[in-house]
Amino acid sequence: MALPAGNAVFWNKSQHLDIRGSLMTQYAQARKNMLDCQLAPNGITEQAVLDAFETVPRELFLPESRRNVAYLDEDLPLDNGSFFMEPVVFARMVQAARPGSDDTVLNIGDITGYSSAILSNLVSTVVALEPKPGTFDPARKIWDEMNYCNIAVVKGEAASGSPEHAPYSVIFVNGAVAEIPQGLLDQLAVHGHLVAVVREKESGMGCITVIEKEGDNHFSTARLYDAATPYAQGFEPAQDFVF
Repeated sequence: MALPAGNAVFWNKSQHLDIRGSLMTQYAQARKNMLDCQLAPNGITEQAVLDAFETVPRELFLPESRRNVAYLDEDLPLDNGSFFMEPVVFARMVQAARPGSDDTVLNIGDITGYSSAILSNLVSTVVALEPKPGTFDPARKIWDEMNYCNIAVVKGEAASGSPEHAPYSVIFVNGAVAEIPQGLLDQLAVHGHLVAVVREKESGMGCITVIEKEGDNHFSTARLYDAATPYAQGFEPAQDFVF
């Protein structure tokens, strides 16, 4: 049969649904492979964390042109200068945060809405810090469709957090930080913890770090895993002044 002019191909409704269903099946299998081949072999053992990563469709939070690489175990650059964190590092950070069902999390550096969706499956409330108006507009549609109704969006600068809604059980920074601002630590509840990749020098390796507030002005630090994670926007090292 001859093709229509211009070699255009028209799909009927049933063909469209078949293709969509096939893609959904492929992505579901990719999520299962992520759990079996990336997360579980790298120390992700908490079942609630594994369930969250299997439930949330990672590909939906990427532009359509990048969805085919959504489950690669590497950081994916985004057009706005930010990045999509690799699954293993992100999952290690989530597990290290020890999220509980009664926790309130301040989520900093989430540009796509994916990490807020993951955390929303594990805690009572996610306070997602929006650096620029409209950043989360695409994510809101996905959150609504998937009934992630415990995510609250607030405006604010990344390094400043959101003190008006403090204290937080967990402060989660999506990416590396050259240093952790004292102002963020002050927003932790007692026995709360901040999780970030601390990477002091741009050329060096970072480390997934958990800082726990044990009392007023008393903190403990645990360094867990090396991670070559890019800097979260607003947490880059200060540039040396050159004459």
